[in-house]
Amino acid sequence: MKLKTAKSPKIAKKNVKLKGRGAKNRETNAVVEQFSGIHEHESEDENEIIDGGIQFESNENDEENDESDSESSEVDPTEHKKSLMKLKETDPEFYKFLESTDSNLLDFKLSDEDDDEDRDDENSDALDTSRHTPNASLEIASDESDYEDEAHIETGHTGGTIKVTQRLLSTWQTNIRVDRTSVTIKCLTEALHAALVSITGDPEESLNLSYKVEGSAIFNGIIQLCVIELPSALKRFLNVTKDARFEPHKAKKFVKVKNTLKCYSKDLINILENVASPDILAILLKHVHQMLPYFQSFSTMVKRLLKLLLKFWSGAEESVRVVSFLSILRLATTQKDAQLETLYKTMYVKYVENAKFVSPSTLPGINFTRRSLAEIYLLNTDLSYRHAFLYIRQLAIHLRNATTLKKKENFQTLYNWQFMNSLQLWAELISMSKPQSALRDLLYPLVQIIIGTMKVIPTSQYYPLRFHCVSMLTKLSKSTGVFIPVLPYLLEVLNSHDFNKKHKQVSMKPISLSCLLRASKSQMQENGYNNVVIETIYELILENASKDSCSIAFSDIYVPCCIQLKCFLKVCRVANYCRKMKQLLDKIQENAKHIDEARAKIVFDLGDMPQIHNWENSKRTEGTPASKFYEAWFKVHESQKLKALTQNDQIAEYNLPALRKSKKRRIDETLLDGEEDDEATESDSDIPKKVKSIRKKSDNKIANIQRPIDVGRDKDTDLDIVRNMTISDWD
Repeated sequence: MKLKTAKSPKIAKKNVKLKGRGAKNRETNAVVEQFSGIHEHESEDENEIIDGGIQFESNENDEENDESDSESSEVDPTEHKKSLMKLKETDPEFYKFLESTDSNLLDFKLSDEDDDEDRDDENSDALDTSRHTPNASLEIASDESDYEDEAHIETGHTGGTIKVTQRLLSTWQTNIRVDRTSVTIKCLTEALHAALVSITGDPEESLNLSYKVEGSAIFNGIIQLCVIELPSALKRFLNVTKDARFEPHKAKKFVKVKNTLKCYSKDLINILENVASPDILAILLKHVHQMLPYFQSFSTMVKRLLKLLLKFWSGAEESVRVVSFLSILRLATTQKDAQLETLYKTMYVKYVENAKFVSPSTLPGINFTRRSLAEIYLLNTDLSYRHAFLYIRQLAIHLRNATTLKKKENFQTLYNWQFMNSLQLWAELISMSKPQSALRDLLYPLVQIIIGTMKVIPTSQYYPLRFHCVSMLTKLSKSTGVFIPVLPYLLEVLNSHDFNKKHKQVSMKPISLSCLLRASKSQMQENGYNNVVIETIYELILENASKDSCSIAFSDIYVPCCIQLKCFLKVCRVANYCRKMKQLLDKIQENAKHIDEARAKIVFDLGDMPQIHNWENSKRTEGTPASKFYEAWFKVHESQKLKALTQNDQIAEYNLPALRKSKKRRIDETLLDGEEDDEATESDSDIPKKVKSIRKKSDNKIANIQRPIDVGRDKDTDLDIVRNMTISDWD
């Protein structure tokens, strides 16, 4: 077959080598040998296609042929590339034919190593003016195939499926630290995608892969290389600074790695969805935190990633929750108001769903999600006010239905952990807000809802719920500086509950109210319930006294409290309870005396509020007896609480007394054992004398008594008639 090349005179003057695809064909080898010499009789503008390869011959004489061959060996690859580009303009039909026949001619890579190898081959084989080079798609059976694949990667050739080895990974690791191009980055991300496909086992997708990954060691090596080296390599390639707030999509070179990063983002999300180990999840989430600027360049990836992060934030282990929250916080600070509003709704729903059940194991996670959600809400207080207003209004509607309808299902909507954790969230948010924030306007309705919740069922069973509500009110009053009367709800417990009543059961472990809303009847009958109630009242009154200890009206505010405590001491007959309440009363009276003495020295008017605030701040810096005592007590109390949490299951911590049996009881037990075991024989020397005498007396008594139980056994029917016997049967 011959082709006319009249439209491309520049290329017709030179003998250009092209790689053929039929290197194994014998006819091709014969033609190659035929064209190795000098051809004297060639026609003008003729091309010969030899088994898939194309040979261009010139129309000059023999000497010109030799000169053109020598010139072709020294042709600059860059100029040759330009000549091929001109061919596309001058003869587009012929260029398409070349592209369809052998694309390697047009898509070759320029490399210094290839030029050196070509020159060495031409110098060593000067007689070969034109050689046929086999196509790279041909597979050569060799033991050094791995090294050949790595050589292809280094030179930029990625044709065919290449097996990833440890040597190739080490080569990538070396190149990615130095290379400022995107070649190694693309190779690494493609290898990661091939590794994931090898796990999923998709046959259709595996056909289009450039790499082949086998073995867990290679898989782990690829992921490790991506996690460690990829973020710094991307920054180096895009020429961005170390600022965490950079926007990669604005970089000039981002277009070159856009598709690569999108594919890598999908693969990373797929890995996160299928990993179950918390340690591996924590490492991958740290890597995601570094890659967040690249995720933000793709809106669809951000939505998938945010959904996954919220799942980890609400229900995973502690380390995973913390790293997930850091990524959520970074996304929330860069999102628009519309997306931030959706984030607020989703996070609140996740929080309420996971706050349904509270136990010692789930309580730390619920506390973390509550505080972290409050931090997210504080990013935009105006937007948070609208959400908080709607949700607090919903809580108020539940309270109104419970107080008006008074049905069991309405009470259950209030007295559950979801309702209580919602109240704690908004109390946490308002206490963390600034005084000028719009969230402070929701303080009054929230306080009214908390007080109304305590009053719905004011029985002793719901004392734990009352204490949770009082803690929320105390926290709100302490953070906002607004006086909230909480002492009446604590003193009411001292007056209504009978602490002198003897308990029916003994609790081996102390009862904790942190995970309790309602005490059961069995718990109320234990001595530990009264102990924990007194401890909690003591703690809450002391905390309030410490909070109000710097107030100029302290002695006036705590007059009813002192009266109620004195009445309790007159009625209570339990020494431990009286000792605690007496100590509390003494500290309150001591602080009141201190405030009265300081107030007697005041020379300014009591209506001058700025002067009063300055006086209270000075007392707060100096310290009061109640505040100093509370700080010392709180340190000891927290250390005991932590010790109880870490050693709660150790029985030795409670110092249980050892039970010792009396001698008489031990003798009776030996007698009973001897009567039951008829087959066991004992020697007279092994039995004590007291045991012998007692056993003889018991045997005589048994012999004189005729028991109806022996007569009542019917051997035929084997019925036990002892159950139907009456007193008359013994007469």
